[in-house]
Amino acid sequence: MRLLLLLLATVLLGAAEPPSDLLDRVIALNLVQEPELDRAALRQGFLALCAKAKPGVTAAKTPRERISALNRTLLADRQVAYLSNLYWRDATLAAAVLRGKGNCLSTSTLYVLAGVELGLPLHLVIVPRHAFVRWDDGTERINIETTSGGVELPDARYLDQVDVDERRAMRYGDNLDRDGFLAELTEVALHHRYAAGDLAEARVLQIEVERLAPWRADLRLSHIALAADISKDRQAARTQLAALLRSDPPASIATGALLWLAEDAGAQRQPERQRAMLLEAFRRAPRSQIGGVLRTLAFCHRTLKDWRGAVRYYELAMARDASAGPERASDLYNYAILLKNDARLADAITAIDEALGINPESWNLQVLKAGFLCLAGQGAAGRTLYAGIKPPRGDAEFWSCMQAWFHAVSGQKEEFYRLFAAALAAAHSEYILTWIEQDVDLDPYRGEERFRTLLETHRARLLGQTKAP
Repeated sequence: MRLLLLLLATVLLGAAEPPSDLLDRVIALNLVQEPELDRAALRQGFLALCAKAKPGVTAAKTPRERISALNRTLLADRQVAYLSNLYWRDATLAAAVLRGKGNCLSTSTLYVLAGVELGLPLHLVIVPRHAFVRWDDGTERINIETTSGGVELPDARYLDQVDVDERRAMRYGDNLDRDGFLAELTEVALHHRYAAGDLAEARVLQIEVERLAPWRADLRLSHIALAADISKDRQAARTQLAALLRSDPPASIATGALLWLAEDAGAQRQPERQRAMLLEAFRRAPRSQIGGVLRTLAFCHRTLKDWRGAVRYYELAMARDASAGPERASDLYNYAILLKNDARLADAITAIDEALGINPESWNLQVLKAGFLCLAGQGAAGRTLYAGIKPPRGDAEFWSCMQAWFHAVSGQKEEFYRLFAAALAAAHSEYILTWIEQDVDLDPYRGEERFRTLLETHRARLLGQTKAP
């Protein structure tokens, strides 16, 4: 993987002549997420699809007829299904071409590349948490919803929750050019490497996103956040984000800065300050971010041990952003944690089962259910379920924390301490400190010297107060 990233950096950052083939660029980014991918098979499969689509597209007389022909070949005839359970797998071109299943980004990528291959004016369009495609030849402008068979939807369906300032700052709803398209795919690869704990590779990819999309108003914020995780100089990040807030940024950027500062306050054991920042974020948030702020407020109230308030905040967020897909499964995961804290363990397990019905592949839902079964007095069933869970490809820090948590709640003390020490040693963000502060399931260990020593040693490192041991 490290060699792959070095080769990718050489191409992307200009040490070699940039490739003329956009398809090769996209496949290279797919390989960051899926290194075992057969590059030749993906290229051949994509070109075969385009060759199959060409006669129908060529024979069509109008833009809508051409789109219909493309929809048949790329989606309908192959029965391509919407899937977004595993982002590293489902967001890639390979998902749409080789597996016939993918999320909005993978199927939109397929259309954009087919447009390049077939000479069609197709553009990637981004709105908060979604991607789609637009035909725009300068005369006709037709949206293509690739997760629903290529149906045409009006702009209003995509932009009804996007404020004007946010749209301008992020170019939501606009046609992206080649560089903007590549920036979106590169950013997905960036997040994958970050989640895997490879911060150096993530930084390489971040530099490329910044080169491709210098107009992106949010990149300064992500640059500061990643630099803080690499250097552990949290004070520098606080200073830079305070300056960013004083510059009167777009509402979405201000909200993001306040959310980072709120998480930092929580890691510093200042939950009341964290709550004050979150309330300010709620005041300033554009409509597309209100749900996220409410979710963070819920977990802040978990830190405050206001169990009922935490549940209510989260219920507000879920009611506001109702979804039946994988996003609901993630919501039910968090909701189950808050229900358990509110002494509603049976309801929490019911919520997990509903979530697993939506996304049975979710490793963290399976770990949570295994632990909750142990807490419900079904230790054997919980341990059996846990034993069959496969580690995720990414989510390294999250996986480490969940392993330690399971062994804590299942009463495996020595294994808990081994995994707890490993999780702290591998952590690069402040997330683990927030988890430790919030989770009452760790309370039986808090008074022990071993727990305090491990926590305070790594706490100082993660907060930038000392060098790593």
